[in-house]
Amino acid sequence: MTEEAHLHNSGLAERAHRVRRNALIMAETQGQGYIAQALGVADVLSVAYFHAMKVRPEQPDWEERDRFLLSVGHYGIAHYAVLAEAGYFPEEELTTYAADDSRLPMSGMTSYTPGAEMSGGSIGLGLPMAVGMGLGLKRKGSKSFIYTLMGDGELAEGPTWEAAISAANFGLDNIIALVDFNQVQADGPSMKVMNTEPVSAKFEAFGFFVQRVDGNDLPKLVAAFDRAREHPGPQPRIIIFDTRMGSGVDFLEGREKSHFIRLNPEDWARAHAALDARRAQ
Repeated sequence: MTEEAHLHNSGLAERAHRVRRNALIMAETQGQGYIAQALGVADVLSVAYFHAMKVRPEQPDWEERDRFLLSVGHYGIAHYAVLAEAGYFPEEELTTYAADDSRLPMSGMTSYTPGAEMSGGSIGLGLPMAVGMGLGLKRKGSKSFIYTLMGDGELAEGPTWEAAISAANFGLDNIIALVDFNQVQADGPSMKVMNTEPVSAKFEAFGFFVQRVDGNDLPKLVAAFDRAREHPGPQPRIIIFDTRMGSGVDFLEGREKSHFIRLNPEDWARAHAALDARRAQ
């Protein structure tokens, strides 16, 4: 690794730390939340926003921006964490998370949050919306990419696969789909609820350029995003990320029930301390 690459990855590691810290701040205000998912996907979001994507936080509606669609709506806490770090709104606003009249509702809403491109809630809608945006941007001659973050549970949703057929059929090489494959959903382990493996082979069969990487390894993430953007084929791209729920906070990583977490005040302090200790290593 070159010195320049090392410094870049170090900067991304600091960004990811701050994204995790932001997520903890928000969850602590409520005493609960989808915190394990936010910790797990923090590295992916940091590389997306601070390495791959073309955005202007001070001008959220800039026409030439890359679009980011949060398909997995309950990851709002993770998205707000990276949006605050990127400068879309002040970090002080994080403590209003999920409160009345907040711009940061529990699931992302385009009408409230700067930088939010779709409203979340029902899953399985991000890739269909990406297809519509992709077609529109193609007709406008835009060079922008549309990123859409899905959870592994969304791979059991019919609209996801209808959209996958459409994206390949229309040659939408401006779509980069992202899947947080953390193996957990509300009803239990994802592959026991609905086994969608072999995921890579299925998306390849649907005409996608597919990569599957460790979602908590920054150098591998950087390389995967670069390959997705630079791939020459006229086809949609997808990156499947194997992530660890609670990554960065050791006692949450091993938690059996981690879809929605409630902690007491002592454990929130313990989580902050664990995150800071990891940063110091």
